[in-house]
Amino acid sequence: MPYLLGLGLDCEQYRALPVSGGILDQPAGMMKKIRQVLNVYHAYKLYLREGKKPGEQAKWKQAHEDIWDVISEIERLRHGK
Repeated sequence: MPYLLGLGLDCEQYRALPVSGGILDQPAGMMKKIRQVLNVYHAYKLYLREGKKPGEQAKWKQAHEDIWDVISEIERLRHGK
């Protein structure tokens, strides 16, 4: 598992920051990177749970265009297209 994803999931699970202190005590840029990684992770998880149902994918794409943009980019990167 990528380091930032694991860190982000731990933060969600334990409701704690990665480094002791407050939000301003975190290393520069870390929270933004964790948030970006978690956004992608949660988008893909939602797609796997709801967007891949047989016969429902086109409808799901229309209802979730913003998430579909992320998913299509992930798939493009995964398959080297």
